[in-house]
Amino acid sequence: MATNKKLIETMLISEELLKLYSPISKNVAVDKILSFVYLAQNYYINPVLGDALMEELQNQIDKDELTDENKSLMLKIAPALANYTTFLALRSLAYTVSEKGVVCESSDNSRTINKDELAPFIEDVKRQAEMSIDLLTKYLCKCSDLYPLWRPLDTNCCDKWKELTGTANPIDKPLVYFPNRVNKCGDCGCNNMIGKGNVQKF
Repeated sequence: MATNKKLIETMLISEELLKLYSPISKNVAVDKILSFVYLAQNYYINPVLGDALMEELQNQIDKDELTDENKSLMLKIAPALANYTTFLALRSLAYTVSEKGVVCESSDNSRTINKDELAPFIEDVKRQAEMSIDLLTKYLCKCSDLYPLWRPLDTNCCDKWKELTGTANPIDKPLVYFPNRVNKCGDCGCNNMIGKGNVQKF
């Protein structure tokens, strides 16, 4: 029975951008990481964009008709999507599931890192992905007028990017002690100087 539903979801990122914005080698075949691209854009990008803007981008990519505004948006999406794809794929790139079980692939010209080295590397990739998501969100918050279809799942996502202006509250001013009278200690005979004064605000 015929259906209009696409069997394969449109990727928001090209292979060139994926490898440009991530540590994935140019020699890695895209079919090895394709499933992780789909997972990353649904897990991490779709919640930021919302369904309506996501669908608009995918439709324009399918027709090769990206608007200038969406071309600019894609340059903000690419680093986040590339790094989250890497984050999801890292543990799987070195291993293959075959009829003989899980096989670790190796190369004569390189050394695979051990698990103690892999963990901080994965964390670093994740941090870069999170920072890229922050920059993407900030861009959408600043340019929301250009993206009327933008409907993020987190409706408060722009709160952290609001610029605070105003004057300082007087009660927050530092308290500074100014001695106005100095006496010697007469009880203990230590001759230490004791200051008695008042508190003023700047």
